[in-house]
Amino acid sequence: MSPPANNLYKLLANTLADSTDSAFLLIGSDYRVEWLSEGALNLLNTKETEALGRPCANALKDKACSASCLLSETFAQSSQETPFGPVCMEEESGEFRITNTLIRDEGKTLGLLKQITPAKESSASATEAVPAHNPLGLRGSWLRTLAPTLARIAPTTIPILIVGETGTGKEVLARRIHEMSPRRSHPFVVLDLSVVPETLIDDALFGHTRGAFTGAVSDNPGKLLQADRGTLLLDELENIPLLVQAKLLRFLETGLIERIGQTRQTPIDVRVLAATNVSPTELMKTGRLREDLYYRLRGMTIELPPLRERREEIPLLIETFRGSWSARHKKVAPSLSPEVTEMMCRYSYPGNIRELRHIIELLMSLAPDPVVTEESLPDAIRSILSPKNDSDFSFESLPPASESGRVEEAVRAVEREIIVRALETHRGRVAETARSLDMSRITLWRKMKKYGMDRHTAFLA
Repeated sequence: MSPPANNLYKLLANTLADSTDSAFLLIGSDYRVEWLSEGALNLLNTKETEALGRPCANALKDKACSASCLLSETFAQSSQETPFGPVCMEEESGEFRITNTLIRDEGKTLGLLKQITPAKESSASATEAVPAHNPLGLRGSWLRTLAPTLARIAPTTIPILIVGETGTGKEVLARRIHEMSPRRSHPFVVLDLSVVPETLIDDALFGHTRGAFTGAVSDNPGKLLQADRGTLLLDELENIPLLVQAKLLRFLETGLIERIGQTRQTPIDVRVLAATNVSPTELMKTGRLREDLYYRLRGMTIELPPLRERREEIPLLIETFRGSWSARHKKVAPSLSPEVTEMMCRYSYPGNIRELRHIIELLMSLAPDPVVTEESLPDAIRSILSPKNDSDFSFESLPPASESGRVEEAVRAVEREIIVRALETHRGRVAETARSLDMSRITLWRKMKKYGMDRHTAFLA
């Protein structure tokens, strides 16, 4: 389906749309935005040239979408009857009431019209007006339990600390919190502290002025200033140096920043969210996190469980990633047989959702037939999903963690074992090992140092 060629029809569509309180988007069968009303452009805070022709998951930016994309990249897989899967067709009534209408011609689905209407304010107080349904479209029992709390806390300025293993969706959750807040029209900025050398974290966070030091040929506003009136996510908080932690704590208390080389302080308004894959208790015990900063950041702590503890989400995520692959490659994704789906659900996913996504994308690309069976599994996938491989990394095989500190001990043991095996596989080559584990080289070096590993003596034999 192509956009209306006649400007009169386009003018008529916009006029009709502007006569209502709703925003309208037309999504083609290839999952790309083909038309937006003026209200939709305002809602998404975008320009027509930036949205038209783009995949809907990118254009919508999770701002007003009925799809459960909290821990994924795009909409669910299509069915034979329509290119739009059941998740795409969900109609919800949270912050926005969303109505979906399929556009058909001679029995063929040409597109999906989304009508997005702001929910009417009730006469109840703010605390009474929190919807009892799932305002985030979250899946899984723990997510549904979390949803009402997030609906209350997202619109506030309370800092949130998100704790979870690598690949569990911490950044995606932080972005959704931002999009649910009054700051949604302002920047959402991420500072990944694992990829910035320790000596440059101060500059990356607070910035500098031109001429502040040798080599400072231009101003650097810093991530805090870039996020003014919006939200800043400090990812992998465990990598921030103690001196910078003290400076960050002062900013959180005063709202003032002073860039390197600047003689005056600048007031800014930023909501700070933080994420870490290490237990805050462990970080404070080892002296890597100041207690006063922790208590300042943990207005609310959200613990994201690993995928192996919420296996009921795996089938939905599989379909979601199949849909993502199908939309990106513009062809029908192979389906999985019940046996293969069961194998996928049994695997423990040490890399969590990120690993599941990579496995599905690899499987979709290598599958020789429309239906992937256990017999047709590519060797690369079979070696990952085999019961022997899964048992090697299963938490169930570890000693009981009923005593204090045993959970952290078990997590460290598994993480060390995964890194050892990856280094052995790649013969001690850190860059290749880091890519296979989906982490930066800096993070891998730090973890190797943490566990006392020496690639030269241990992995090059």
